[in-house]
Amino acid sequence: MIASANPNAGSKFNSTVQQRLNDLVLSGDGHAFDPKTGRSYRLNPTGLLALQLAQNGQSEKDVISQLAARYAQHPSVVAVGTEAFFGQIKRYLP
Repeated sequence: MIASANPNAGSKFNSTVQQRLNDLVLSGDGHAFDPKTGRSYRLNPTGLLALQLAQNGQSEKDVISQLAARYAQHPSVVAVGTEAFFGQIKRYLP
């Protein structure tokens, strides 16, 4: 079981958040452009992969599982960073 401070971490992103994530235009070199606000963000490779997975409809729990497998890390370690990352994104996307 993945230890999580967020009881909703295993759920799908709510429809508003999912739509805003889908609005982001991602480039292969780690940039995310928000056409709604005109803001651009720089992502590390892990953040880019996490956003790509989320845009493909993966739940936060699925994103955590896939990142943990890819980087050979314990899911509880990945969960902390992933939850913080998506929390930050949600604050920046109006």
